[in-house]
Amino acid sequence: MICCVVELRTLTATFRNPEFQNFHKTLNLPPPTTLVGLAGAAMGMSPRAAQSFFEEGNWQVGIWGTSEGYAKDLWKYNNFEGGSIVLRQILYDNCFVAVFGCNDETKVHQLQEAFLRPHYALTLGSSDSLAKVVAVEIVEKTARNKDIAHCIMPGNILADVLENAFSGEDFTIYSTSEPVAYDLPVRFQYESDYGVRRVSRRKTVSFVGEPMQLNFPATGISYKDRFIPIFPLHDENRS
Repeated sequence: MICCVVELRTLTATFRNPEFQNFHKTLNLPPPTTLVGLAGAAMGMSPRAAQSFFEEGNWQVGIWGTSEGYAKDLWKYNNFEGGSIVLRQILYDNCFVAVFGCNDETKVHQLQEAFLRPHYALTLGSSDSLAKVVAVEIVEKTARNKDIAHCIMPGNILADVLENAFSGEDFTIYSTSEPVAYDLPVRFQYESDYGVRRVSRRKTVSFVGEPMQLNFPATGISYKDRFIPIFPLHDENRS
């Protein structure tokens, strides 16, 4: 597998947790569909075309990232019958490293060129959260590692670790907060290229913050002394 690694910086970013409605709580990292949309914008594709591009290539994705903190924004909307104010969390001063892996070198290099010369302005979350591409690199080797942090893992990682607790392998779970698992959309049914969309497939993923040691190896890539796990967009298998 060959991977396109994209390092990004943003002043602000927000990724609405679908479990919250009136309070727009943000996820700490861009979810899989946001990564697909980001790549689609770089390539000048519609949301539906970007989804098809990644499905045809059986891509794997990964994300690593940190933020300096978050703020709450009073976001007002008007439906022409009345108005309301919604609290929205916004991450600020962010560094993200996105990974897109595929066995088709042509497609990976196509994506690399797109991020070097994006067709549309790149954003992460909202239209005013502009993203700057810091670096784009090709990584041709995957790695296996048990130490992870600031990333997304496939499945419910806490349940996986506890299931393997008596294997004899060492493991650690950080005490500040456990990894949080969500069933997030990974595929939509579109009425048109830019039309109404409906969730047609979900995938369980875990958002890992502070460093933890797994009792089984994760597959990923190494980039600037960071290990970034990767996983299939549409396959529930861990590896």
